[in-house]
Amino acid sequence: MRAREWAIAGAFRDPSDYDIPDLPSWRVRRSECGGLAFADGDGEPFIAADQPVTVRR
Repeated sequence: MRAREWAIAGAFRDPSDYDIPDLPSWRVRRSECGGLAFADGDGEPFIAADQPVTVRR
């Protein structure tokens, strides 16, 4: 739901004008075998995939 709010507010100027918090900055790590992990700040990754695949939306 929050992603939808950011997309709508981003399309109509500044999200803070709509009391929507700023999008957090994420750190992206890739392993040697192609894995992918997202972490916020200097913490542990909150989501990771050992074998990510490309999907069509």
